[in-house]
Amino acid sequence: MDQYPTIALIVRHGRWIAWAVGALPLLLVAGGILIFGWPLPLLVGGFMTAGVVFLLMKSYVEIVQAVADALIPK
Repeated sequence: MDQYPTIALIVRHGRWIAWAVGALPLLLVAGGILIFGWPLPLLVGGFMTAGVVFLLMKSYVEIVQAVADALIPK
């Protein structure tokens, strides 16, 4: 997989990438609450958005892993 370094990265570390990207909305909302004084109910939206983003990223990682297993010779 030397020809495809990004795919290799996603196959190798995809679970952690999905968790990190999924946590970003929650961290952004929490930072906005602490720094800018946004209303606390926005935290619920941050949790919901983080869950949706995590599921989207996890499905993307699984699709890339399935394609890599099927199409790239080992």
